[in-house]
Amino acid sequence: MRDSLDKTKQKFPHLKSALWDVSGAFGDIGVLFPLAIALIAKNGFNPTALFLMAGIFYIASAYYFKITMPVQPLKAMSAIAIASGINSSTISSAGIVMGAILAVIAFTGLGVRIGRIFPVSVIRGIQLGLGIMLIKASAVLSGDDIFIAIVAGIVLISCLWAIKKVPPLIPIMILGIALSLKEIKMTSLGPVAVSITLPEPWQLWIGFTTLVLPQIALTFGNAIVATEATGKLLYGKRAEKLNLKSIPMSMSIANIVSGIIGGVPMCHGCGGLTAHHKFGSTNERSGYIIGFTLIALALLFGHAALSIISAFPKGILGILLFYVGIQHSLFVRNIRSDKAALFIAFSTAVSGFVLNNLTIGFLIGLGIHYFLLSMMKTLNALK
Repeated sequence: MRDSLDKTKQKFPHLKSALWDVSGAFGDIGVLFPLAIALIAKNGFNPTALFLMAGIFYIASAYYFKITMPVQPLKAMSAIAIASGINSSTISSAGIVMGAILAVIAFTGLGVRIGRIFPVSVIRGIQLGLGIMLIKASAVLSGDDIFIAIVAGIVLISCLWAIKKVPPLIPIMILGIALSLKEIKMTSLGPVAVSITLPEPWQLWIGFTTLVLPQIALTFGNAIVATEATGKLLYGKRAEKLNLKSIPMSMSIANIVSGIIGGVPMCHGCGGLTAHHKFGSTNERSGYIIGFTLIALALLFGHAALSIISAFPKGILGILLFYVGIQHSLFVRNIRSDKAALFIAFSTAVSGFVLNNLTIGFLIGLGIHYFLLSMMKTLNALK
């Protein structure tokens, strides 16, 4: 009997670690699910192609980077596509174009050279601005389901008080799944047929001019430079493969392959990186868990995928976004002793948030940084 108890105690740490891995795996569904729902419902995306590529991208990224890298639809591109009702084939074509551009950035080392002009203050500003945007988005989601959002918030706060004992997302996921079951309408099992299609030249051109151009700067600032900085902060030496060449190359391969089979243009992102880590991910295992889950959703429940993810309570997704937004905003604390850097960071964040465009915020922040730098050099020369 004693030996049995000792064996149970020895196994318990592994169970605890596994629960944290599961919690971290689903940390970013507050971004992935709402965008996926809109792209499937409004733009006609094949749910099997969308979730299959997202799952494969998660697993491949986790295997290479040895940390859980987020996988999200490109946000600016998705927002424009959803608002304008562009069809899925044109959006997929835009993903191929974006993939080609990212490949050039990676192969030429352009990302490294451009990345050198990004001061820490501007990166922190991008992170802060994105955090505020996530908080705003959380209010919209939670407003549709305020009672469940309050309950989820109470559960999350309770778990955070006992964070060393209870992975915060586990009880919230159990609550969400329990509430979802009665809303799910199963049509038929199995995947939706996926076909390989090469885009027409006119689709590539429309995708480039309409969707890629507004996305490029945001992708470079948030999905490449800020993601590298965030990964180093959160994972330290474990994120050694995370750099300004490997990140765009990873996204390049994913977008070209995804575009050919009719999937959504995808990226990594510093907000998602924070989400996975703060909810429990410390290595690549969470990436495998969410990756295989998405592949199962694509292949086993492709026809019912929209019904399944739409049934998940919006109030819970809103609370997850709120928590991630707060955590992401707090990165600005590590420059609080530098008043000039703090001013630049807040200028970047506030302008990006007010204009609802982080690219403009990023450009404003860069402008202020180099203006102040020039002023300092001029004053020093006059002394």
